[in-house]
Amino acid sequence: MERGESSKRAPVESPMDEVKEEILDRDEAATREGALVNMESATARVELTVRIDVAKLHCPICMLPFKPPIFQCLSGHLACGVCHDQHPNKGRCLACGLAGAYVRCTVAEDIIESIRIQCPYDAYGCRSYVTYHADRDHQHACPWAPCACAEPGCGFLGSPPMLRDHLRDAHAWPVDKVRYSRAHNLRLPASQPRCLLDAEGDGRVFIVSTGAHGGGERHGAAVSCVRASAAAGPRYYCKMWATGNLDPETGRVGVAMAETGVPSISSVPGGAAPAVAPLSVLRTMLHGESMEMHLSVKICMAPSFFR
Repeated sequence: MERGESSKRAPVESPMDEVKEEILDRDEAATREGALVNMESATARVELTVRIDVAKLHCPICMLPFKPPIFQCLSGHLACGVCHDQHPNKGRCLACGLAGAYVRCTVAEDIIESIRIQCPYDAYGCRSYVTYHADRDHQHACPWAPCACAEPGCGFLGSPPMLRDHLRDAHAWPVDKVRYSRAHNLRLPASQPRCLLDAEGDGRVFIVSTGAHGGGERHGAAVSCVRASAAAGPRYYCKMWATGNLDPETGRVGVAMAETGVPSISSVPGGAAPAVAPLSVLRTMLHGESMEMHLSVKICMAPSFFR
């Protein structure tokens, strides 16, 4: 073979070359992975517990909590969006009178949006942290807001689940488990004219009350949702029907029915149903010497167009 031909011969690949390439690939991948970890660490959210003068979180003009949009004059004075929009001369600062248009202060907006406080009803079970300027709205709609026990001489205050347990343990109120959109049968004598319904799934508490009205010739039944505000969750409606005694002349059983929205109550009364009850039946429909009402209740979540 000629020397020239031997010089053109392809190089022989060694198994060690493949090992070296694999090691290099692994090192490169590890380097990339380490870089990503470092980037994620650098951008990780870190929270601090701080003290701040609450006045700094309020607009100095209207004294209401800041919420975006927030505006700033050339001297740095801030104004909330409402004050800015209602100002007749937006080219002059409301605080210092300096001429020059307000501009959006996105830095202040970011800080205001990041400030969160714990719900004041944490003692009653709420674990939410809400933006400072939304605190009042949250309190109004918080499902853990306390309700009162109105049994005579009782000053208990607690969330609906706490109040349910209190009425059961301290005042011997009966508590039944119910499911939404399913009928639940109750037997409520005159001596025990109310009971609590504990909804499975979301733990809502409902009270069913019965009592005489209309001079005692009629008895009524009503259903209410125990919560501090109707804004604390969905709306409900219920169907109720009371079953009377067998009529010996007709051989039929009288039935009275009603369908109505479920109001919210924040103070659970110790008495019976209100004077005007959604379901009203004749006294003759009650059963036995105990004047027991045989009642069926079906509670449903209202469709969105009812809310």
